[in-house]
Amino acid sequence: MRFFFVLAIFVTAHLHADVSITKAAAEIDAILAKHWKAQGVAPNAAASDEVFVRRVYLDLAGRIPTTQEARAFLESNAKDKRASLITELLGRESYVSHFYNFWADVLRFKSNFINTANVVPAAYAKWIKESLRANKPYDQFTRELLSAKGLAWENGAIGYYHRDPEMPLDNMALTSRVFLGTRIECAQCHDHPFDKWKQTEFYHLAAYTFGNKSVNESPSGIREAFKRREDEVRELFLQEKKATTDGGKDAEKRRDERMAAIEFRPTLNIIRQGVGQLFSPIGLTRDSNAKLKLPHDFEESDGKPGDVIKPATLFGPSAEVEPGGDSAEAFARWVASPENPRFTRVIVNRLWKKMFGAPLTEFYDDLKDGMTPMVPELEPHLENLMVALRYDMRAFLDVLANTRSYQSVVSPEEIEPGKLYHFTGPLLRRMTAEQAWDSLVALASHEPDARDMAREAREQRRIDVSRMVYDAYANFGGEKLVSLGYARLQAEKELQKRETVVREQAIAAKRAGEKEKETALKHEQGVLTRERNEAYVREFLTPLMENLTKVKGGRITVDENYKMNTNPAVLATETWKRTHLTGYGPEPKTAAQLNAEAAAEKARLTALAAKLGFAEKDRAAFVAYCESARSEWMRASELDSPAPRGHFLRTMGQSDRDFVENANPNTTIPQALALMNGDFISSKGVLSPHSPLMHSVAEAADKVDAIYLALLSRKPTAEERAKLPTAGDSRTVESLIYALLNTKQFIFIQ
Repeated sequence: MRFFFVLAIFVTAHLHADVSITKAAAEIDAILAKHWKAQGVAPNAAASDEVFVRRVYLDLAGRIPTTQEARAFLESNAKDKRASLITELLGRESYVSHFYNFWADVLRFKSNFINTANVVPAAYAKWIKESLRANKPYDQFTRELLSAKGLAWENGAIGYYHRDPEMPLDNMALTSRVFLGTRIECAQCHDHPFDKWKQTEFYHLAAYTFGNKSVNESPSGIREAFKRREDEVRELFLQEKKATTDGGKDAEKRRDERMAAIEFRPTLNIIRQGVGQLFSPIGLTRDSNAKLKLPHDFEESDGKPGDVIKPATLFGPSAEVEPGGDSAEAFARWVASPENPRFTRVIVNRLWKKMFGAPLTEFYDDLKDGMTPMVPELEPHLENLMVALRYDMRAFLDVLANTRSYQSVVSPEEIEPGKLYHFTGPLLRRMTAEQAWDSLVALASHEPDARDMAREAREQRRIDVSRMVYDAYANFGGEKLVSLGYARLQAEKELQKRETVVREQAIAAKRAGEKEKETALKHEQGVLTRERNEAYVREFLTPLMENLTKVKGGRITVDENYKMNTNPAVLATETWKRTHLTGYGPEPKTAAQLNAEAAAEKARLTALAAKLGFAEKDRAAFVAYCESARSEWMRASELDSPAPRGHFLRTMGQSDRDFVENANPNTTIPQALALMNGDFISSKGVLSPHSPLMHSVAEAADKVDAIYLALLSRKPTAEERAKLPTAGDSRTVESLIYALLNTKQFIFIQ
């Protein structure tokens, strides 16, 4: 923890020696104070340490503080403890986890694409987290997303465009909204009815990225090899036609027979069989020759159907595409430029809303000319600050969290559309679904900010396997692949003849009511399927693997611990998954290594149990609990995004990631039922005697104080204590915990 604290201070000071966090926060407070005076409003009272510590953990770390964290802060007498805590939280892994959820919602990130190997979302998730971990400046983050191209293992940012595969116009509408606060989607079909944008302007903007194309296979020269064969047939046809006297009719017949004999489609299917869904897609390329044209039903006066549209910006400086240049790169530079009048304004409002509960400009993702911020002097000041901080989002959040306004008590009012709010303090907010889940994780897990290293290893292996397959095909060469394909096709034809006989016999047995014979014949069909796929692996895939090791060096290793899918139809892709080639990720671990790691982890957890004061007789149960918690109680950022339907996160309103910022903040009856009856609030979760919550209560002299500190980061008031029974037995303890977890005080951010 101390390492992250020192690192965060160093990074902020090193990058922004010319910007004082304290001074920048004071300047914001001065602007607000002047505004309040002019508007005749009074600032909210200063928030207590108890309120502040819970709020700042939820806003920057995405969860409530643990008992130890809350106590350490509340008992500290340091004058700068608030500023120090803010900086420390911004340097923690919990910040990465929390803001990954934030950006997953904005960018509509999904962990799984339909019917694909998901190598792209695996690389995309890794890229987002690593960008946050490295504190990548927001302008760089945006440029890399919008100019992304290449293969997934080279550039995970291509996941942004693959979120809308082969839908460049829809993607541009969303890009404009997310990064420019401009909803231009209506102009995709006609001139905007409620804004100034013309349909032609939308098409000019979309022309920048219209050339985006998915990469779905290795550029191994397969199609070129087939084309050479077809060209040879055509050349021979021309020669024969010249020598004929019948007008070339016989030559045409022989040409058609030779073309059919090439058997392009069945041979290509054989070649692709070894890939399965390890690709689809694996990368993104840009077609510089792609031309965007006005649609056939275009009816406006400033163009006509079929007109070719060149890239052009909507506002601000122009973004010319140099001859031979990448139009998406020109677009990305324009979007993420400080000169762009809307780029900085959007991120300032987005982060201000994150900390205060409302943006300065009400509809920051639907900006129109003449929109006035609620505090007119503050928004341009914050834009200048963001530029001065070189788009360092951590430093910007550091400034906001240090303001007097942020550190004031909340305003309980609800801001209706069109109603002004003067930001005399943050607004009272309900936890997001992710904050609620992660807060329960902090009560159930002794390591609430742990990364799921097993999941990360699986995702990285997914990426490495796709890279290995890609390189194997690319290095083998098109001609050799086609030759292998032809050889396998001939064997396949013989196998199909045998299958036809067996299938017809099975049908006849079924019609005759011969159940035993029918079952035996179906089994024989399965044997033939396995024979086909085993032969494919032996005669097609193995030469590719062996060739790659010769080209790259190293050796082939089989992961004996990989649990293969027993369906013979997927034997090819499963063979790739269990095969390791040197240079494509770490070598698979042996059973002995895995056992040693498991033993070391048990020893580590046993030592943790001793450190926490668990009796020796309880330590084995503690270890078992922690191992179970690691599989069940991981933070939202470590789970599939979005969670499956029925999961606590979805019940609590997590976005389905189909639309931008689509989380549901409204309370529902299923949410109340989830908090009252879910497994989390049971002996399997927070009420387990081995959970950090119950352990802290068991160790406390005053159990009521301990419960309140763990759940609400404060002690009970005298009035609350007077109404509570003495928490002497376990039943009373559990009842009080259950009651507090179902209060508004727990689920709301004060």
